[in-house]
Amino acid sequence: MTSAEEQVLEANQDFYTALQDLKLEEMEALWLHDDWVRCVRPEWDMLEGWDAVREGWQKLFESIRYIRITMTVRSLQAEETVAWVCCTEKIHSASAGKFDSSHQDTTNIFKKENGNWYMVHHHSSLRYSSQTQGEHRELVQ
Repeated sequence: MTSAEEQVLEANQDFYTALQDLKLEEMEALWLHDDWVRCVRPEWDMLEGWDAVREGWQKLFESIRYIRITMTVRSLQAEETVAWVCCTEKIHSASAGKFDSSHQDTTNIFKKENGNWYMVHHHSSLRYSSQTQGEHRELVQ
């Protein structure tokens, strides 16, 4: 594994640590603060620009009491100034007296600036099992 790949994996893990710890300050430190960053999660419309992304994480952190994520890296590509990590996530969370579990496929994209890797894009989509896939098809049709 190259040094760049190790650094990107560390940045990726830092993202999941900030998410599980519900720490907005840690999340802020991981993202590039620019108008062109994007964040897509199953429960959100696409968030465009750092201000919208930050607000999305803030609202999520305020609404969740507990979240645990088992993340598995499926692939990693690190170039000179851009890298992406494809993962699967098993998420267990609790909020407002409700417990939820989901499986998601995720792509995290990072950009290297001033020697540091910053997240510029997080895209997470629900993974449907064969059981729920039929239910999903009914909703889509």
